[in-house]
Amino acid sequence: MKKIILASRCAWTLYNFRAGLLRTLKKEGHIVIGGGAGGDGFEDYITDLGVPFVSLPVDRQGINLPADLKLLWTLYRWYQRERPAIVHHFTIKLVIYGSIAASLAGVPRIINTVTGLGYVFIEDDVTWLRYIVKKLYSIALNCADFTFFQNRDDLTYFLSHGLVQAEKAGLLPGSGVDCSFFSPVLVGRSPDAPITFLMVARLLREKGVEEFVEAARLVKETFPMAQFQLLGPRDERNPTVVSVSDLARWQEDKIITWLGETTDVRPIMALADVVVLPSYREGTPRALLEAAAMAKPIITSETVGCREVVEDGVNGFLVPVKNVQALTKAMIHLLQDSALRERMGKAGRVKVEQEFEERSVIKKVMESYGKEALHEGI
Repeated sequence: MKKIILASRCAWTLYNFRAGLLRTLKKEGHIVIGGGAGGDGFEDYITDLGVPFVSLPVDRQGINLPADLKLLWTLYRWYQRERPAIVHHFTIKLVIYGSIAASLAGVPRIINTVTGLGYVFIEDDVTWLRYIVKKLYSIALNCADFTFFQNRDDLTYFLSHGLVQAEKAGLLPGSGVDCSFFSPVLVGRSPDAPITFLMVARLLREKGVEEFVEAARLVKETFPMAQFQLLGPRDERNPTVVSVSDLARWQEDKIITWLGETTDVRPIMALADVVVLPSYREGTPRALLEAAAMAKPIITSETVGCREVVEDGVNGFLVPVKNVQALTKAMIHLLQDSALRERMGKAGRVKVEQEFEERSVIKKVMESYGKEALHEGI
């Protein structure tokens, strides 16, 4: 039995992407503690798993030296006080500052998962910030025992830029998906119901929200009954967040319906015909894994992370990044062909079962913790 800390950007990410790992570690008898920014309403979901949650001062406004130093100091003191055998960090700031803090605090085993590179590696006007983040990554990942990447492109990038040592890095197929929880559902919809396209993501420009809306506008010119839904929160602390005025205008023009956010996407996803994510770059998008597990055809970008989930023409379509015309064409193709939607949905379910089942992902993570680390006394 060991004391293990899992730290992520916020309670929402920790619960939505790591609940299965938290449950498994608890089931095996380990003392597990979670950490991240609080205040999003998901702290109770974590404590309901029997995992105490510690609120951390995670600032999501890019580089903020005073706030980042405060986070580093808070993590260092926390790790010193708790004396965990293992810490596992997720998301950018926790990977960077958590690894350094854990090394300074003498934590025996430090594991990271780089879940995606964020807007710093997408936007062209933040070269200086990218340089700083790369330097910080280099320091942090050298402090860690092992770092997982969720797609081959990110791993290759870090290796080619000398940010991580090859023997201390490997691939993980996303956070995995529980195929028994996310399963195909027969909704019993009317055959006359309008075809519905669903996008599940935080409302950020880098997720391709504007491209989704513009493609919806074009599709509705020919197929006015088609429905387009956005499901996900506005993240005010992200510089690429969609404005309130844009969101209101799109709804007033009856182009899309914003469904807000939910703790369970399954009822909404079950009613969708196609799931769309025209993102600019991802780790391995959980929403697409869940959609494929529920046998939904997918349209997504031919880009880092997204192409890990979709085999073009088999379980969905890959379209060029920021290409509204190609996105519109793919939407119309699936809108008009119910047999193709069904065939792609079934293929997606098979792909997820074979490549992304949560149990296999958790097994690989726990192997990285090491047999001795997991089974020696605290």
